[in-house]
Amino acid sequence: MSGRGVTVELPHGLFDAEGVCHRDAVLRALTGHEELLLAEPDSDARIVSELLARVIERLGDYDRVDDEITTALTRGDRQTLVLHLRAMLYGDRISLVVRCPNPSCAALSDVDLRISEMLPARAEARPHLTCETPSGLAVIHEPTGADDEAVDRAGGTRDARSAVLWSRLVTLDGRRLSPDDWTSLPVATRHALALALVSGSRTPELVFLARCPTCVAHLELVIEPFAMLARELRLGGDRLFAEVHALAFHYHWAESEILSLPRPRRWRYLELLGRELDGRPL
Repeated sequence: MSGRGVTVELPHGLFDAEGVCHRDAVLRALTGHEELLLAEPDSDARIVSELLARVIERLGDYDRVDDEITTALTRGDRQTLVLHLRAMLYGDRISLVVRCPNPSCAALSDVDLRISEMLPARAEARPHLTCETPSGLAVIHEPTGADDEAVDRAGGTRDARSAVLWSRLVTLDGRRLSPDDWTSLPVATRHALALALVSGSRTPELVFLARCPTCVAHLELVIEPFAMLARELRLGGDRLFAEVHALAFHYHWAESEILSLPRPRRWRYLELLGRELDGRPL
């Protein structure tokens, strides 16, 4: 569990106004400040953007990364970065307990996944997808953080939110779509667009099938990287406050100073403090 940052190659990358793709992100370790941010119950696309703006130290030629840049990253790039953050905290393995969906079984099963096996393979950078449809040539942009935030703000039914998203992603014969335009497209056109996006998107593999060891039913696992990381940190929220209390009490550091420490360094100080209080050699 290292406090050092890592360099992550994004599967899609950020294209600037000149068409240059910026794919190498330098990602620093989470501090207590980010752990508290993720422990908040209201975790949405906006929080993901804020989190990434805090922990990305550099992105390609961008030495300063803010919310505007992180909202412009594709959903797949954001998921990739969050998975790397999770690996920096807890390691490559994800251990899950899954209940069998068969009502006559409902047994609990242990499932182990590897983050390294979820990440997409390297591919040539390209700014968008193109697709021939019954309604004409379509240009499709992969959904970004800005798109997800717009959907969060839109509210409404699932179909209405889906129409808002697709209207932001698709240009058909050079024409931008409205949500009503999307809804009125032929089913064959919408199917072709959805298939093109699913097959062409550069995102981590987040859907898995396994077998229940008791009844051999299929178990479908859907991983949501940000929700998973936030849930894990939320479970340790009380421990973080206890750590801050112990270090503040014994070292007389301010809360902001303690929260600025990456978790490995914070835990190292707690280990030294415990040794001293127990009378063990440092």
